[in-house]
Amino acid sequence: MMNKNWFGLLFLIISVLAASVLNACIFDTAAPEEENTIVAGQKVMVIIEEGMTLNGIAALLEEAGVVDNALLFRLFVQQRGSEKNLAPGEYDMVTGSEYEEVLDMLTAGPPVITYNVTIPEGFTSMDIIERYGSELPFITSEDMARAVLIDNYDYDFLNGLESLEGFLFPKTYEILAPYRAADIVDMMLVQYRIETSDLDYGLAREKGLSSYDILKIASMVEREAYIPEERALISAVIHNRLDIGMTLGIDATLTYFLQKWDEPLTETDLAADTPYNTRIYAGLPPTPICNPGLASIAAALEPADVDYLYFVVTDSQTHEHSFTDDYNEHLENINNAE
Repeated sequence: MMNKNWFGLLFLIISVLAASVLNACIFDTAAPEEENTIVAGQKVMVIIEEGMTLNGIAALLEEAGVVDNALLFRLFVQQRGSEKNLAPGEYDMVTGSEYEEVLDMLTAGPPVITYNVTIPEGFTSMDIIERYGSELPFITSEDMARAVLIDNYDYDFLNGLESLEGFLFPKTYEILAPYRAADIVDMMLVQYRIETSDLDYGLAREKGLSSYDILKIASMVEREAYIPEERALISAVIHNRLDIGMTLGIDATLTYFLQKWDEPLTETDLAADTPYNTRIYAGLPPTPICNPGLASIAAALEPADVDYLYFVVTDSQTHEHSFTDDYNEHLENINNAE
């Protein structure tokens, strides 16, 4: 028979071996847990796809570390009766969040992201394409270029026309992230209709001018007038010249055609044979040369009651013009320009 000393020694050996095995097991299981530990308070992006079930959402949240247990979160949602109220979308969440906080976010829906894009008066369609393409991360310039094709839209004020130039109303627009390029252009066209719906076109009709003719005049006023008070005066010069069949001589129309806004026109440019050369061709250019604001459209409809036929910038700092109905005085104004 084995004496008590042998039993004691055997018990000690078994205890040491058991402790070693237990330590090994603890070591083996603890290492992977340390590698997969998610630190609470970290920001994570969670995308809930359309049609995802509560089981799928709960599993996704557990995998991202937003909730600690998918089953418990699922039971929590069901207990609240909110399993059908979870909105798909992109969420900025935090790891280790409280269940109630997560549920509140999912039932409220993803935050609406808006972008404010300002389109100044006088921007051309090309300017607008570039502005939206550079300021909206979900719209490219190529998207906008396709969207400004007039055939995409069915408004009565566009009937028979070939370009949206002039109709893309300038203002600051609030753009939502899901908007397509065509949605943005459509919004601008609707704004044009709203802004111009109450204007008085009586004088234009008396002169045989269409609303599109007025828009052409307004675009020239927009490009020529730097001082608000001069809009009606410049409009008057354009109307007076049209009334007597005199060429308009507004170089901005040719600048628009040549897309030469940042450099002076050359003698070769000024001789260009195009309907946009209003030094050569009488009447209005084929299209507006920019997208004018409401003030310039109003000036085109209500020119000042003056006989002026000429104007020229005589102060390069303020861009103030001098006006006259006498050609010789106009030449003097040119010579005296600062």
